[in-house]
Amino acid sequence: MIISSPEEFAAAVDAYRFVELPLDAAAIRAPGLLFVGESHGVRENPDALYSLAVELGTRAVAFEWSHEEMQAPLDAFLRTGSFDFDGLWSLPPSAEFFCGDGRITTGHFALLDRLRRENRLDQVIASDRLDPVPNDWQVRDREMAERLLAEWDLRSPILVLVGGDHARLDATDGVTMAMVVARAYPDVQSVMLEYPRGSSKTADVPGPRP
Repeated sequence: MIISSPEEFAAAVDAYRFVELPLDAAAIRAPGLLFVGESHGVRENPDALYSLAVELGTRAVAFEWSHEEMQAPLDAFLRTGSFDFDGLWSLPPSAEFFCGDGRITTGHFALLDRLRRENRLDQVIASDRLDPVPNDWQVRDREMAERLLAEWDLRSPILVLVGGDHARLDATDGVTMAMVVARAYPDVQSVMLEYPRGSSKTADVPGPRP
């Protein structure tokens, strides 16, 4: 569902209820950096990320969000404990915040709020940029990796939530974000979020005012 006002979005974030999801513990260890590959827009993605954060004791999260738009609001949230949804809704309709592709959802904000309230969150990184080089995904992946490595506080184990293609460590058709990071930081693991058929739901996303 597209939510078209900051008041409705804030209410949806407050009303978000996490679902406990089973993890394949045998496939997961506790690296310093875990890439989590998602299909954008699945409602349960934040639930899975919360379960991983608790299981692994991570202290930081990175999203595939543009840092030009989202880093300042994220930093303000870490300082104050509240989101400035009015400020986000003042962005132009063409802003990435309103892209509607599932990278930015009510569940992601509910996740950050819960992690902070439970004292599980020290850092949030927006790793993407606006207007990446067109038609060259490897340039975009390299730039996201470089920003992540430049901004990440190594003292905080981190979950990096990105689209599944960016999280691959075994790609043969090019160099992904995860592969670039792994060259510089060896303690990296990658997992893909998969759900039983028919179990996933569509997430609520922000949309500009009518």
